Amino acid sequence: MKQENEKNSLESGLNNDIDEQAVAWFIRLRADNVSSEEKASFLLWLNQDDLHRETFNEISKLWGDAGLLQALGQAAEKHRIAPQKKTASIYFKLPLAMAACLALTFLLRNELAILMQGDYSTRVGERKTVYFDDGSTAMLNTDSAIAVSMEGPQRGVELLKGEVYFEVKPDPNRPFIVQADHSTTRVLGTRFFVHEKSGSDEVKVVSGRVEVSDRGALKQPQILHDREAVSINAAGLGETRILDSALATSWVNGFLVFENAPLESVINQIRRYRTGVVVYKDNTLRELKINGRINLRESDDMLKVLGKNLSVKMTYLTDWLVIVG
Repeated sequence: MKQENEKNSLESGLNNDIDEQAVAWFIRLRADNVSSEEKASFLLWLNQDDLHRETFNEISKLWGDAGLLQALGQAAEKHRIAPQKKTASIYFKLPLAMAACLALTFLLRNELAILMQGDYSTRVGERKTVYFDDGSTAMLNTDSAIAVSMEGPQRGVELLKGEVYFEVKPDPNRPFIVQADHSTTRVLGTRFFVHEKSGSDEVKVVSGRVEVSDRGALKQPQILHDREAVSINAAGLGETRILDSALATSWVNGFLVFENAPLESVINQIRRYRTGVVVYKDNTLRELKINGRINLRESDDMLKVLGKNLSVKMTYLTDWLVIVG
């Protein structure tokens, strides 16, 4: 009876208000210490009533800034970024709406799966360091999640989304293995990054050695050494390359450092730490080479800081939509 009371504590303390229950479950599932009993209890609650599922999806939608779609449409038309012919919108409105609904459904299901699987996660703009019992550490970058298994003959981490920097304590008897969407990285002791992108993974080694293989075993594994990186996608492993830019790795020190980097590359890194969209009114600005350093603790103001140091106009239509040029 006591265990049953604990499982239902979220519902009982909220006066049976479904909106509040959904919010409470959403917040609880993003915590680092969600037990398997709580996850089972959540699934029971979710399937009790269609209204529970609909309300939880609405909360998830709000978390994903669903209102951005309307802001994008209005702002794009106002600033003549969108096509001007109205006839096209008549014919494409229904298919686009259907596609948007399907995409949103997929995203919500994917986000829910990550919430249920993950042991540790970060919000957009947040970074977090996790300390393992073996002395190894994992620093999660913005909007990232991992599932951890440290028992048995090997130490395992599954990267569910985002990017993580690992410092692994050597243990020849218990290899450290990181699984991502397309890749498996095996290591005994080193410092390295694993970044799960849209359609590919990227492994970057700061020091030491790692063995990287593709999940489909399409190609021979590669050994990466100091300052080497490789990308992996559905076709297998790419070519090993040298890490010649600090932009992709400097976030662990709390800064984005860029040297002669294209403006688009810098803005793409900044976008990972804030919600919203950046639109280029002048596409030639994408290749503008810039140098500098931005503090990640000012994630909401990074674009403004960048704009102040460049002779480039940045127009804020809303907190979500910025036009460059």
